[in-house]
Amino acid sequence: MVQIVDVKKSDRKGKKLKAILSDGVVVHFGLDGSQTYTEGASKEKRDAYLKRHLGNKTEKSLIENKIISPSLFAYYLLWNTPSLEKNISILNRLLR
Repeated sequence: MVQIVDVKKSDRKGKKLKAILSDGVVVHFGLDGSQTYTEGASKEKRDAYLKRHLGNKTEKSLIENKIISPSLFAYYLLWNTPSLEKNISILNRLLR
């Protein structure tokens, strides 16, 4: 059972954040410079993001099967609810 232990600004060019997992894995995710739902993006922008990314068969599979990936973290941490802290808690529960 892997859990998110911290989320910090990414040091990777072009990425917004990095999730540090309990097993030591670091996953960089989110497009640097873009506004996400946790940063005040509108419900319409959120809906467009979800439709676009769930329309991609590969990303949809990663998200639905809770496979550790940038897609999973962007979907749950940046676009789920307006609260990053709440989203971390939700995803940690789902990863148990």
